[in-house]
Amino acid sequence: MRAVSPSSSAPTNRALVSAVRVEARRRFRSARGSHDWDHTARVLRLCLHIGKAERADLEILTLAALLHDIGRDEEDRTNGKIRHADASARLAREILSRLGLDAARSGRIVHCIEAHSFRKNLPPGSLEARVLFDADKLDSIGAVGI
Repeated sequence: MRAVSPSSSAPTNRALVSAVRVEARRRFRSARGSHDWDHTARVLRLCLHIGKAERADLEILTLAALLHDIGRDEEDRTNGKIRHADASARLAREILSRLGLDAARSGRIVHCIEAHSFRKNLPPGSLEARVLFDADKLDSIGAVGI
């Protein structure tokens, strides 16, 4: 298994994904409505299904899917003044940095998260960002089990 970064203290990819999953899931304990942990799990499954077919970077996609809505609570608490995509991107950058992911890969993940929301008005600028955007919208319209 390859390391996430040249640093020997950086976690392996599997360990990184596991740590991010735990961190993300913890943030959904008080989630309400249609953007709970189940939504995240469905979006992740859709991302992996679409991403494999499109030959996307599945690690980038997995981490982006796990983290894409972790800032939703901030949007809810501020009645929409803080966009969840912005809050999620900020939190994701902090988490990924703390876990030792290099800035280049972290930036790719953060872009996916920033671009997944219509309210952000930022077009998805990578294959992985387009896949996350589509998977999130498919789940939002109720396309479960595709």
